[in-house]
Amino acid sequence: MNRYMGWELYEEPPEGFSIDKHTGSPLSGYDFFTNGKSVLNGQKRVLVKANIPANDIAVNHPTSKMQKPKSKEPKQDPMINRDVRQRVNVFARERFKVKLLQEIEFDLMVCQLEGWSMESYVFEIKQLIDDIFQKMTK
Repeated sequence: MNRYMGWELYEEPPEGFSIDKHTGSPLSGYDFFTNGKSVLNGQKRVLVKANIPANDIAVNHPTSKMQKPKSKEPKQDPMINRDVRQRVNVFARERFKVKLLQEIEFDLMVCQLEGWSMESYVFEIKQLIDDIFQKMTK
């Protein structure tokens, strides 16, 4: 039996095996199949030759006639533009603020459920932010 990096190679999947859609294959033209068990309970994984219909190949891999001609102008990196970098940074900060607020709200909910003081928690966060602001203004 042929093997690739420790996995057995099959033309057809063994009985009881199904395709593992959660992993990519390390070998072109093959897909991973498993016996449906978890890794802890005796999972077996094999590589099975992929049966790709000819129509799918044409759609996913256009011939050279179907490909767009490449432009002769060099591609410009959009991150060179200062405005783009600034907008990306603003977006990243907004996402961070949303995540930070979600974390704080979750912690406050835990405090409420456990009967802990929420005021001291919020005060501690405010102190941390005030300390950062004072360091910046010095």
